[in-house]
Amino acid sequence: MRISRQQITARGIAQQSGLDTLSSIINYTGEYVNFGKAEDYGTQLGLDTDYATITSTPHIGALEGNPPSVINAWYRYYTSGALYTQPSSAVSASGLFILNGIESGGLPSYCGMYQKLLLVTNKEYKISVRTPSNALNNSIGTLHINTYTPSSGGYTLISTTSKELPNTAGILGLVESTFTAESSNDILLIYFTTTSGSSSNAVITSISVQEKQEYLTQVYATDMWGNAHKVLRVAADQTISDD
Repeated sequence: MRISRQQITARGIAQQSGLDTLSSIINYTGEYVNFGKAEDYGTQLGLDTDYATITSTPHIGALEGNPPSVINAWYRYYTSGALYTQPSSAVSASGLFILNGIESGGLPSYCGMYQKLLLVTNKEYKISVRTPSNALNNSIGTLHINTYTPSSGGYTLISTTSKELPNTAGILGLVESTFTAESSNDILLIYFTTTSGSSSNAVITSISVQEKQEYLTQVYATDMWGNAHKVLRVAADQTISDD
């Protein structure tokens, strides 16, 4: 029997492997931050370890001065000393994480929370932080979302994004950022700062970290009779049927 060398028969049946047309589908799944929903955390944040940082690099100073030794536990920090205005510490209550800020005499303040994660190195992750409507915000300032990886010199910034507050009409309360894990224990750090001379705060309802999952799926097309068929590839110089 003669073996046909055609790629696809006249009826659209593949006769060679590797002709399927595939489409990539991306999902973000799982949860890698612990107690990211403020309503589940109650008032516990106000009892978590708090640290006063006085260095010129306040966020690194907090990580170095009070390293997050426990995986998936929240830690807090705030600025103090001659370089800064000291804000109130971060707290949680009534289903909200509350980061505080104030500026006085041109000196900024920083107030934040951080958590060491358990990740898979070289995997991509998405951070999602939700902030509520203006009715729950006393916010004039900027909410920042950073990730750090441990390094020989201490900690290295690997991603950063920010959101201006308050949430005005038509502005999403959701801020998202992606990063690729450089170690199994990269750190998520969120902080608030303001130029307001009055006490201000950033209010967060939930914080999420999910892993990117990518899948390949077969592409189908519908013919004139409404039947679904696989979409197959064929080289431009090939015929699809024998004479």
